[in-house]
Amino acid sequence: MERGKIIAIEGIESSGKSTHAQTLKSYLEDQGYGVIIFGLQMSKLMAEAIARVKKEIVFQRRTLFLAYLTDLADQVENVVKPAIDSGFIAIADGYALTLEAWGLTRGLEKDWMEDVLSVLPKPSVSVSLLSPSVEIMRRIIRKRGFLDPLSENVDLCVNSEIFSSYKSYINKFQSYLKDISIGKNIITKKKIEEVNEEIAKYVMEVINLET
Repeated sequence: MERGKIIAIEGIESSGKSTHAQTLKSYLEDQGYGVIIFGLQMSKLMAEAIARVKKEIVFQRRTLFLAYLTDLADQVENVVKPAIDSGFIAIADGYALTLEAWGLTRGLEKDWMEDVLSVLPKPSVSVSLLSPSVEIMRRIIRKRGFLDPLSENVDLCVNSEIFSSYKSYINKFQSYLKDISIGKNIITKKKIEEVNEEIAKYVMEVINLET
């Protein structure tokens, strides 16, 4: 196969993006491929600033969208392109579709978002991870001990009924993600080993990796 690919793992927080991106990385490395991971809010340029400001003020949504895009674009230019030019596979832990679904959930214009997102190279493979909203909330609570409205939903001004607000947000986000998906949708409620196997099989089929 031609080396130097971007594989996008898309999904809402706690859909399993990070877990399955790491597992896929290990799998591909076992096949002899160099692999890097990048993704939303991971750049040295923007990650800390985004995290800090999200807890201090409510960003104007378009501005926050552009901050996330800048975060991705910085990684693509300084990390991803040099890596894939050298034959590495770059796995995105959240990429263009995750950001677009985030924006659609907040009422941003689809045409405008797709225009500005066009600066990012298209992935060779796209996998969207989905799970029932209650399962995602359980994962968040297991991880943090509580549902935190100041993390994912700070700009939505969630009301006092946090559970119903999160559930509504998750359902809306995942509905948009399914609508714009360009690859395979995978339900992550199954056993983690089954999901890992399904992702690896699909990646192998699409980019014709040989074991």
